[in-house]
Amino acid sequence: MNKNIGENIKKLREEKGLGLVQAAEAIGISRGYLSKLESGVQNPSVKTIDKIADYFSVDRSYFFTNLENLKDFTEEEKKITFERDLSIENLRKHYNITLDGKEVSDDEIKVMLEVLKAYRKSKGVSDID
Repeated sequence: MNKNIGENIKKLREEKGLGLVQAAEAIGISRGYLSKLESGVQNPSVKTIDKIADYFSVDRSYFFTNLENLKDFTEEEKKITFERDLSIENLRKHYNITLDGKEVSDDEIKVMLEVLKAYRKSKGVSDID
């Protein structure tokens, strides 16, 4: 069993201030099933991971990541890592992407996106080609 899945689901749920019942109803699964997922007793199907990812607006790779490995990331960097819409337009609209205090170019964003796509592929769970 991948313990990151349950821990990461619980983290998102708690960050939203939701109880098990509220989150389960919003996602469309039972409270008992959500509890089993969070405790690591059961692994979700890809379809269920997609439902949970949709609800929390994160890429499914989020659930397979040991978030402790991102401890040196800022909150903004973590959000970009699991952003679902990786278009340059969306990133420019929602994030202030700078490097050493200077705005990054579209070419630099493209390189960043290639690295991020490779990371997601390494988790074996991304739809990105």
